[in-house]
Amino acid sequence: MKKIVSCYFFLFFISIAVSGQSLSAVDSIKYSIHLPDYWKPGNKIWRILNDKLPQVCEELKGKELCGDNCNPVYRIEFEMSEPIINDYYSNPISLGTISQTWEFVTMYRFSSSFLLVNEKNELLTRFILVDTNEVWRVTHKAVLASSIPTPPQKIYMLNNPGLTPADAQLQHRTGTAGQSPYDYINKNKDKLSPTQRDMLGIIDEKVRSW
Repeated sequence: MKKIVSCYFFLFFISIAVSGQSLSAVDSIKYSIHLPDYWKPGNKIWRILNDKLPQVCEELKGKELCGDNCNPVYRIEFEMSEPIINDYYSNPISLGTISQTWEFVTMYRFSSSFLLVNEKNELLTRFILVDTNEVWRVTHKAVLASSIPTPPQKIYMLNNPGLTPADAQLQHRTGTAGQSPYDYINKNKDKLSPTQRDMLGIIDEKVRSW
């Protein structure tokens, strides 16, 4: 009985070892692509990359695209930098006496690439998608309070001869200070900065134009 049990354990460990070897073995005829969640499985981008990358990359010619559960000889990794802000400027859309609507434009740069990596995590080739020499823009609209100037005191006195000087002084204080577009930019730079989705959208358009 002990011999039978020992035999079962021996076969069990052998099966684990064989399974581990099969998972770690490099598949020389496959490659994988790793993209942000912005591009869900089934997105057209996957088909474009699978069609175009083997045409410009000698290592991928004749290779089959595989999923997550494989250990391919080559991988395509995605890389994207943080945005670098060049400048801000504003355009008036409507200027009312109580509120003003402005369009804020943020000019920025960033870089993005596809990286061809082998099974040893060695970088073989960098395919540049977006270069920092390119300048992009993102827009944002905001409604700001208009500046209401304080009316001259003597007008109140002329139109309202019954006002006392103290009442006129109270009327004089009813003006309000609005918000300038420059002040809005300085206080809302995080809101005006491009989002990751903005930059991924640019890359999406570039790849679709291949």
